[in-house]
Amino acid sequence: MAQYQYGFNKKSQYSEKQTAKAQQYNIDASYKDLCAVCDNIRDMPAQEGVDYLNAVLEGFPVQYRRWNRHLGHRKELNGRKGRYPVKAAKFVLGVLNNAIANATGKGLDNLVIIHSAANKQTVYPRLQSKGRQMRANYETARVEIILAGEENAELLKQQKEKIQHNAKVKAEAAEMTKKIEATVDEKTEEVVKEAKEAKLIEAEKPKVSKPKKAKPAEEKKE
Repeated sequence: MAQYQYGFNKKSQYSEKQTAKAQQYNIDASYKDLCAVCDNIRDMPAQEGVDYLNAVLEGFPVQYRRWNRHLGHRKELNGRKGRYPVKAAKFVLGVLNNAIANATGKGLDNLVIIHSAANKQTVYPRLQSKGRQMRANYETARVEIILAGEENAELLKQQKEKIQHNAKVKAEAAEMTKKIEATVDEKTEEVVKEAKEAKLIEAEKPKVSKPKKAKPAEEKKE
């Protein structure tokens, strides 16, 4: 069986002795659902991630930042797009519990999820079993999770500050975009209003009839 390397940067500043890893191969679930679940637990404390995944198993929606076209908005997510990937959450919870057990074996404490990712693994070409013979490929996926312990507290703090800074910059950019759009809409309304008023004024003006030109007299034939 192929051995897959972790997608986490090996040149990272995190101490290898203070990290715990876990992954699972050949998962029979949608890699897109797995990615969405991993996106939502990344940078969480490990116990908070476990509680979140248990809530998903009980019916709490998961926000989809990608692959969300024509997806419904969820009240629990304050109107953001989401879905209920219970099957994917079950697999991710198993990998997270495995990583926590590995960390406990190392004697680590105050665990934080510094890396969680899912990828498509293998595509098995298949044909539909009945009716018209169409392609119905069988896809498998894999999940990997890395936890960091308390000796990396300063790095975790820096990472949290960086995430908060990026979120603040995104919020400011979104607010600026809204202001620009509002200004453009206001200017457009003013221009349209002025054009309508000018058209009304033009319509109210009395029409001046042009004098008819006299036809030249025809010469009498001799």
